Amino acid sequence: MEKFIRKIILLMITSSISAVIFMVIMTNTDTNITGLAVEVFYALDKAGRNSGLPAVYLGDSVCNQVFPQTENSDEAAYIGCNNAITPCGTWLLLKEYLEHNPQTKEAYYIITPGSLGNNMHINHTYQYFVIPFINGETLKIIAPESRELLYHRFGRFFVNNRYVKNFLLNNNYFMEKYLQYIKDKDTPERPTGLRLSRASVIYLNEMRKLCEENGVKLHVRPLPMADVPGRHVWGDFDSEIKSNGFEDIFEDFTDRITYYPEDWFRDGVHFKKEILEQHLEEIRASALK
Repeated sequence: MEKFIRKIILLMITSSISAVIFMVIMTNTDTNITGLAVEVFYALDKAGRNSGLPAVYLGDSVCNQVFPQTENSDEAAYIGCNNAITPCGTWLLLKEYLEHNPQTKEAYYIITPGSLGNNMHINHTYQYFVIPFINGETLKIIAPESRELLYHRFGRFFVNNRYVKNFLLNNNYFMEKYLQYIKDKDTPERPTGLRLSRASVIYLNEMRKLCEENGVKLHVRPLPMADVPGRHVWGDFDSEIKSNGFEDIFEDFTDRITYYPEDWFRDGVHFKKEILEQHLEEIRASALK
């Protein structure tokens, strides 16, 4: 009997130690094994340091193509990521950056117009936004409707539990199973046409407020687009900019759009590698004009 009890106690001690080690590993993982969201963690790390620069560029994956976050510039810090971080993630990233860069006086949100339709509905939002950005502190400051949307879409347990989030980030197989479950359970409709999503309206206002509090001028700039039929009509989009009072930060947004031949783009949105190699400076100038 005593021998059996000793075995039980030993098993309990071993299990407890294993659980503690597991939690420590999951809590303190600096880089993820699967490589998911690497550019987001890189941008967050970059935002947490003083760049010494007067400007910062944020945006989606095309912004990251044109102004690569791994590139050092004398004019601005490049921390563009992708559309999956949502407008809320961009606001949180900008907030982190401005806390460490009081010398910055201009912020540029450089995006493809379609990115403004993101209402936290994209398939990759969990691994690129929820895991890197959402924690106990950020849950307190994001809009209540955003918090409830995340709970509805991904499940309160998977949004709140940091150990589970780290486990999924480091295990591709289980992440794929979870995302497939989410997709089967609830697939929100994508917005039709070019519109400002509710999340865009909320967090563009938050970005503007944040910039005003820090003495920073916020500019929203369009990335170039493929010259295809239907992409020159912006009546509804311009109306939404006006109705939400965003004229001051959008600054004639649609008039600034530059159109390039369709064969410059690999998927209708992202530039081909060889085009960037040949025309990068021209494309950059068109995004900032």
